[in-house]
Amino acid sequence: MRCCTELAALDLLKPISGHEPDKSDYMDFARYLAQLEAVYDEHDVSWSTQAGASESALAAAERTLGFALDPGLRAAWRSSDGSADEVSLFVRPGFLTSYEFLPLKAALAARDGMRQRATRYAGYADPQPRDPRIQAGWFHDGWLPFAGFGGASLLLIQDYAPAPGGRVGQIIAYVHDPDEIAYVAVDFSDLLKRSLRDIQADPEEFLQLF
Repeated sequence: MRCCTELAALDLLKPISGHEPDKSDYMDFARYLAQLEAVYDEHDVSWSTQAGASESALAAAERTLGFALDPGLRAAWRSSDGSADEVSLFVRPGFLTSYEFLPLKAALAARDGMRQRATRYAGYADPQPRDPRIQAGWFHDGWLPFAGFGGASLLLIQDYAPAPGGRVGQIIAYVHDPDEIAYVAVDFSDLLKRSLRDIQADPEEFLQLF
C-alpha cells in the first residue's frame, strides 16, 4: 500500500467536479463489497474481510455516542468490523487516496483522538473557506470517523451534527497537512457509489499496481 507521505501529497490534488447523488440507485454495503471484491479478483490481488461486529457491540457503541448509528454504516459494521490487514475499502471521491474501514472500537478511539487534538486548533483557519454544511470547529460529539489512513492523518467521518443546510449522516473528511475539514458526500450510500465509480475507473491506482 502507498506510504503516508505519498498519500498526503496526492490528497492535495484538486477534486473532480461536484456531484449530486442519484437517489434512484441506493448502494448498500453488501453490494458495494461484492463489486469491490470483483475488482480485487480481476487484478489477482488478495482479498478478505473481517467478521462483523456483534449486535451487543453496536448497541454499546450507540450508548457511548448518545445517538443511533446511521442504518447504512451500522449495517456495514454488522457485515465487517473493519478492513482486513492492508485491504483498503474506500476512496475519497475525486481524490487519489484510499482508506481502510476502521473497526468499531478503532472508530470510537479515533473520535476520542479528534476530541483531544481539537484544543491544538484554537484560532486555526481552514486553508479554504469551509463548506457551509459543516459546523465550524475541529471536533463535535456528532462526528464519527469510520475510515482512515496514516494514523488518523486522513479520516472519513459521518456527521451527525451538521450545520444549517447540511444533513444528518453526511460524509466529511479530515485531512492533515494542510489541515482542513471538507465536504465529501450527502450520505453513506452516496459515498459508496462514488467511491466504487472512482475505483472501477482506475483500479490499478487504487490497488497500487505499478
